[in-house]
Amino acid sequence: MGNARLTCGVKMSYKIITLDSTGEHQIDRVSAAYWNNEDLEKGKAFNVIDLGFDKIEGSRKYQQLLDQIEGLVAQYKIAIENSNILSVASGTCWVESQWLKNKQFNTLRSIDISQHRIHKLAPFTMEHYGVEGDIGFLHGSIFDLNADENRYDIIFLSQAFHHIEEPIRLLRFLKQLLSENGVILIVGEHYYTRLDYHKRALKHFVKYLLNRKGYRRLKQFYPSWQDLFPPDYDKGDIHWSPSEYDFIFRKSGLEKYFHDVHHSNRYHSYVLRLKDNHV
Repeated sequence: MGNARLTCGVKMSYKIITLDSTGEHQIDRVSAAYWNNEDLEKGKAFNVIDLGFDKIEGSRKYQQLLDQIEGLVAQYKIAIENSNILSVASGTCWVESQWLKNKQFNTLRSIDISQHRIHKLAPFTMEHYGVEGDIGFLHGSIFDLNADENRYDIIFLSQAFHHIEEPIRLLRFLKQLLSENGVILIVGEHYYTRLDYHKRALKHFVKYLLNRKGYRRLKQFYPSWQDLFPPDYDKGDIHWSPSEYDFIFRKSGLEKYFHDVHHSNRYHSYVLRLKDNHV
C-alpha cells in the first residue's frame, strides 16, 4: 500500500489510503474518467456534501436495497460482529454506513476508483452517521491489494459487480482474500423480467427487419443478451444474463451460491462461499 494519512476535517481516525499501482492493474480509463468527474455528481443523491442527506434517505430504491442486504445477512447467518470487511467499488459508502452503523465489526476497508467519492464523500458520510471503528478508504485498483497480507470474512459489492470488466479474474482474486469461512456478498445487480426480455426482443426483430441505421451490420437475427441489454460504455455497466452469472461463478470456483431476486425494485443478489463450504 502507498500513502496512508488521517483525514483532514474529519473528526474520527479514518485512514485515507492511495494504493501504489504497478501499472499492470491500470483501470479502464473511459470508466475512470466518468467516475472521477465531480461535475457529474452535482445532482446525484450521493452528493451529500452539497445536497445534504434528505434526498438519499428518502429514496425508496435505496431503502429496499438495504432491506435486501439485511434479509440476506439474517437468512444466511452472516456474522458482522468482529468481522473484517472489504467493500469493493464502494463509492461514497452510503450503503455501508447504513448497514454497519451501530454494529461492532473489526475492520472495514472500502476501495473505489473514484478519488473524490472514496476520499471526500465517503469519510463525510461515515462521520455523519457516526460509524466508528478501524476504517480505511482506499483509492485504486482492487488488484493492487496484497493477497498475502489481507484476509476478509465478508467481501461486499453493492451495485458494483456489473461494473467489473473481468469478473472471473476479480472473483478468483477475491477468493485469495477470503478467510476460511468467508463470504462474498453481491447485491444490487440489474434484474430483468421475462417481459423485459420479450419487449426488447420484439424491438430487435423490428430493427433487424427494417435494418435501421445499418442495424444488421453488427447483429444476428437471433439476438444475444448483450444485444438486448447493451453495456454502458461510459459508466462501464455490463448487463449479465442469469446463465452468464452462473458461468462466471462456476468458472471462478464458486459454484455453490444462493441467488435472491428482489422484484419490487428490480435488484437481484448473490451470496457466494468457497466451493468446499455450503451456502
